Amino acid sequence: MSWFDLRIAALVLGLTGPTGPTELPATARVIATELDVFDEPDDHSMATGRLARGARVVVRAVGADGWLTIEPPPGSFLWVEQGAIDPPAGRGAGIVDRTKAQVRSGLPSARMPGPPRAPLARGQTIQLLGRPPLTFGGKTWRAIAPTAGEVRHIRAEGVEWLATASPEPAKEARASFMTDSDGLPEPPPTVASEINRIEASHRTVLRASIEHWQLEPILKRYQTLLKQTRDPASTQAIQARIDLVQRQQAAADSARSIEEILSRSRSRDRKLALDLRRFAQAEEPQQRPYDAQGMIQPSSRKVDGQKVFALIGPKGTAIAYLNIPAGLDPSPLATRNVGVRGSARYDESLRARLITVHDIEPLDERRE
Repeated sequence: MSWFDLRIAALVLGLTGPTGPTELPATARVIATELDVFDEPDDHSMATGRLARGARVVVRAVGADGWLTIEPPPGSFLWVEQGAIDPPAGRGAGIVDRTKAQVRSGLPSARMPGPPRAPLARGQTIQLLGRPPLTFGGKTWRAIAPTAGEVRHIRAEGVEWLATASPEPAKEARASFMTDSDGLPEPPPTVASEINRIEASHRTVLRASIEHWQLEPILKRYQTLLKQTRDPASTQAIQARIDLVQRQQAAADSARSIEEILSRSRSRDRKLALDLRRFAQAEEPQQRPYDAQGMIQPSSRKVDGQKVFALIGPKGTAIAYLNIPAGLDPSPLATRNVGVRGSARYDESLRARLITVHDIEPLDERRE
């Protein structure tokens, strides 16, 4: 099945995942174990950071190719040439005093600046950070906070949208239930004060959205009071309130069930989106250039507890290290020249590029 056919099938089935909010900016939460943050909407651009599961991002734009444009997450920074700013040292506010001051991406663990970014204009105000300066390319670089309009990019399948529930439906649901209370029997003076206290707690619970209603404590308090009551008027007033709480409890259970179904559906949608992307990468391996070429060798080095392989260049030194997923078996290719495709980033512990491998091909068996 072609990539186009898969896309059509997904659209027909309605399983391509959430389309996102209708209004931006909007907030999303990371659901992947780890999610790389890139300079550009391209797997081959520099990864300037990594988000952990549960982190929240502010999405500025949604791309048709599966990328989201986000505000720089906490910890993001840039490097600017020290000679282009005033003051050249310290921290706090600074001013650019050179036309088109050079700016480069910042990666927390790297010992060199990243690729160039858009230059800063003379007179622009910047925020100097307390990071130690770097010396690279004969220049000294100072860390600054992301400037206005600066953005980063992440893959859409790594996050879920945080629903911004309209207050109106929840308000209407609460109003409906509280309207029911208008027809409840008036409690006799003997139990009125206790019922008023329970109703105050009851109203507090109903201020939350319906799927978060926790009514069991309210129900138990009414049931305990009912056991202590003997006169018919009090019994009738309390029982009517118990019936109301039980109806509300059933509605909250239904709302939670619906939310769970939607959550499972979103999870399936995200899985399909990932599968579609993998199919696309598997279907067109020949159309993408290699990210690196060399001889693959076992290595004793590890990243995050996982063994990585060395990719040896023409000069006999490691030009990169390979993080190979469990689904790819590199053993038949050991000590052979290979071409590698994947996503690359600089790893401080290795002091070299680390490539998360998507595809490996033996170059000596490649046929034109």
